[in-house]
Amino acid sequence: MGDVNYRFEAIPVLGPLLCLVFAFLAVQAIRARAGAGWGWRFVPLRFVTALYLAGVIGFTFFPFQIMYGRYADDIDWTNQINWYLLVTLDPSAVPNIVMTVPLGILLPLLSGRVTSWRRAAVYGAVFSITIEVSQVLGCVLFNNYRGADVNDVLVNTLGCVIGYGIVRWALTTRFPGDLLRRLALPASAAARAGQHTVTPAADSGSAARVR
Repeated sequence: MGDVNYRFEAIPVLGPLLCLVFAFLAVQAIRARAGAGWGWRFVPLRFVTALYLAGVIGFTFFPFQIMYGRYADDIDWTNQINWYLLVTLDPSAVPNIVMTVPLGILLPLLSGRVTSWRRAAVYGAVFSITIEVSQVLGCVLFNNYRGADVNDVLVNTLGCVIGYGIVRWALTTRFPGDLLRRLALPASAAARAGQHTVTPAADSGSAARVR
């Protein structure tokens, strides 16, 4: 293949993709039926989610390099994986915790499946493992310097659980709980948490009222 050295920066790649995402959301909002979950009311949440994912991709994969020949990283890809859980954990793990806190906040607003601490941890772990595996594949296929660290999976999962705890607490309050429930997708865990319950009226002669 010869000597190849391509370097891609995040903004020129992810910027146009975000514009396409916003255009798609706008078209869907215009065409949406009432209660379909694609109206203008839900555009902010969906676009913030896209921004978050773009930020994670930018942080974990960019600048993205493709290198072959004399430019290739000569370190064997198996040496790019750290399997030592906790042994090599240091303060540099803090950004990885912070990175997935928004994920834990967004999941209950987007999905009806994230209804417990355990599920938040599972989703956080799967999200992190996907990133780590993708980084290793990038190292194998494109000879770049990205690697994987088992500690990242641990701290990313912790960050997701922290984010879930934050939104779970917020949903018990009037503000920002009411705002979050309004922005959440109709079938999400957050929206279901805000469903009204029917209780007997104080006056026995009146019909049941909604509280």
